[in-house]
Amino acid sequence: MSLTTQDPSPTASVPAAPRFPFARGCPIHPPELYAQARAQQPLYKVTLWDDKQAWLVLDYALVKQILIDPRFSGRFAHPDFPAVTQARVAIDKQERAFIGMDNPEHHAFRRLFSREFSAKRMLALRPQIENLTHGLIDDMLSGGSSADLVEALAVRLPSLVMCELFGSPYEDHQFIMACAAGRHGLTQSADTAQKTARALVAYVRQLIDHKEREPGDDMVSRIIADHVLTGALSRDDFAEIGAMILRGGHDTTTNMIGVGTYLLLQNPPLREKLSQSPELMPGAVEEMLRFISPVQFAPRRVALEDVEIGGVLIRQGEGIFPLLPAANRDGCVFTDPDTLDFERDASGHIAFGYGIHQCLGQILARVELQVVFGAILQRMPTLRLAVPPEQVRFKTDMQIYGIYSLPVAW
Repeated sequence: MSLTTQDPSPTASVPAAPRFPFARGCPIHPPELYAQARAQQPLYKVTLWDDKQAWLVLDYALVKQILIDPRFSGRFAHPDFPAVTQARVAIDKQERAFIGMDNPEHHAFRRLFSREFSAKRMLALRPQIENLTHGLIDDMLSGGSSADLVEALAVRLPSLVMCELFGSPYEDHQFIMACAAGRHGLTQSADTAQKTARALVAYVRQLIDHKEREPGDDMVSRIIADHVLTGALSRDDFAEIGAMILRGGHDTTTNMIGVGTYLLLQNPPLREKLSQSPELMPGAVEEMLRFISPVQFAPRRVALEDVEIGGVLIRQGEGIFPLLPAANRDGCVFTDPDTLDFERDASGHIAFGYGIHQCLGQILARVELQVVFGAILQRMPTLRLAVPPEQVRFKTDMQIYGIYSLPVAW
């Protein structure tokens, strides 16, 4: 079962080096210019906020190729590293987590945390995630006949899960979300971005100190025991990495729950099919991840030398945006890419990235999404939008795409 939505036209003329980022013509599709440019060339030059030019990579195969090519660096501290805003430049200069490193430094830090996000450990959390989800839905149903699903479920579930996993108090989740928003916005000042980014690092540093004195059964306590006290990881480095894990665990999954629920409510045939065939849920989640691709402008790279790729010469020092939303709508890989189809094999999507910087928490995110969408279909069969679709406000001003609020009724 599939539903075809308004397809971007690949035939329109493509301007030379326009300002990036681009506006969306439809909230559930990437900017139309992605498809239009890809129809003519797989790499497309754009102009950034500081008038520097950079390359967009729009072709699925080339995105994957660049993300594993050591001639392209993912080091945020590189002086020519591209960014969509001045605020992001300020954050990049301060970033010390391994998300902004190349190998071997990246691998040296990431391996210290890999066991915490192993498939076995994440899958073992499913019963707990199910209990948390049903508890939140109980609260929604007992509170009346309407709610903001983002506030009542999409924000709270990832926050509760991260609280249990990471060891951060649940009452701090609004602060953590605010820090993530301050980092990922497209309109805030460089000073605001720096302050919110550093505030979250300082918060994690305090949490590390607390857990060192009073350890518990959580990630922070285990990392302290296994790596900090052994001298393999400094407390300051742990604070930087912990801030990265916290904001990722809260923000991205929250946005996927919000937009995913919107898509289900707007597409009754797909919703009915998934309700009748719950075995389709894992594949449906992969398809929604492909279709939404919430990380809009990352990963990013800079050329360390002159490289010819896709018939284009990229010069040393030029910035590159291998765009995951564009790659996941590449018709050479996904037939009818602008159609949401829960029976397609979307397992090849790269919404979580590709190569060494793939999302550390992707298995946890998949479990959360499978559980929450299944529970919504099971427990809230009459769920509907409580406002006209055009009144739903999407996060067009954020680097992580999502929905600010989703008023629903049942």
